[in-house]
Amino acid sequence: MRAPDRHRQAPVLVLVMVLALGPALVGLLGAGGCRPDPVAGPPGVGGDGSAGGPAGGEVGGESSGEGSQGDGSDGQGQTGGDGEGDGGGEPPPGRAACPLCGAWVPEAHLLHRPLAVVVDNAAPSRPQSGLGDACLVYEVLVEGRLTRFVAFFLHTESAAIGPVRSLRPYMLDLVMPVGAVVAHVGGSPQALEEVARLGSSARSIDAMKDAGAFWHMSGRRPPFNTFTGTSLLRAASQARGYEGFSLTAMTPTAFRFAASAEDAVLPAGQSVMRFTVSYGAPGGYAVTYDYDPESGRWMRYVRGAAHIDAATERQLGATTVIVHRATCRVIPGDPEGRLEMTLTGSGRAKVFVGGRVLDAVWSKAGRDGAAVYTDLQGDPLVLPPGPVWVLVVPPESALSLQ
Repeated sequence: MRAPDRHRQAPVLVLVMVLALGPALVGLLGAGGCRPDPVAGPPGVGGDGSAGGPAGGEVGGESSGEGSQGDGSDGQGQTGGDGEGDGGGEPPPGRAACPLCGAWVPEAHLLHRPLAVVVDNAAPSRPQSGLGDACLVYEVLVEGRLTRFVAFFLHTESAAIGPVRSLRPYMLDLVMPVGAVVAHVGGSPQALEEVARLGSSARSIDAMKDAGAFWHMSGRRPPFNTFTGTSLLRAASQARGYEGFSLTAMTPTAFRFAASAEDAVLPAGQSVMRFTVSYGAPGGYAVTYDYDPESGRWMRYVRGAAHIDAATERQLGATTVIVHRATCRVIPGDPEGRLEMTLTGSGRAKVFVGGRVLDAVWSKAGRDGAAVYTDLQGDPLVLPPGPVWVLVVPPESALSLQ
């Protein structure tokens, strides 16, 4: 089924680069009333009085402390973003759709590169800060059957994001198609070699080199205490010369969005109110989502408890959740059991939206190409506007529906 004319792909906008995006925009651009974590230190200085950058590089052999996934209870939805889903087929004057989540926002809020932040998800990292402000979040496996997030911020702002952790090479496959700046704390040997090879096109902001864009948060132990914020990262991006950009570099993106939830063009699918997906062996790390009809969001639970954003004290949720199956394996001979992941080519996916699950296919042509999601007939999925979370799991991972 093809989308009728009133639906639109995230628009192609050729926009003039804003030369100065000062901290004054932080309060203006926030989605959902983001605010700093109460224990966060000022920019560049930790709440414990320490300097911004971490003392060491990548830390391996983390212990997750994960147990079996329990059931979650119903949660409350988050507030909408900047004009999210305000309807209409044509953009209001001076507004455009965010290519990452479909929300209608002032065009001025899209005049810079997206920011992508690598955020940890080991048990000591929870609750994280800033994930609830992201337009788009990927959750991917790392060594030890743990996961990390790659959280994208375009029109949204967050004063505290973290804990920030180290980069993996396959994360660049998610970052580079949208021209994002990626913030991280060091990386695996393979990731750092790739960043060095790519040079400035990697658009890396590494806490090992750009300590002023990060700080240490009091009450958190290393390596789970390094945080950043969108205003700090924008300043670092400008200083490194990364901000020359137009949104044409982001199109086509991985997603097509309707003007409103009512205009979404999707197959009928199967009704479902809860699902649980495992990232590894039975009894290991798993995550559950419950559908909240009032907010139209899938609310997230980990180990039976609501997954909370520490900065907003709200439960994390998404309008669309995609379970994206991709092959991964341990790198032969790697002493830490690090992974390599195939995010190019094609594969199967499940798309959870509006209390339904849809069968889908993803395809991605090369590192710089966007992963495109279609139905089984090859027609693009036109999603409702709102935050998107993509759970990248191995083909053998269990998925249960309720």
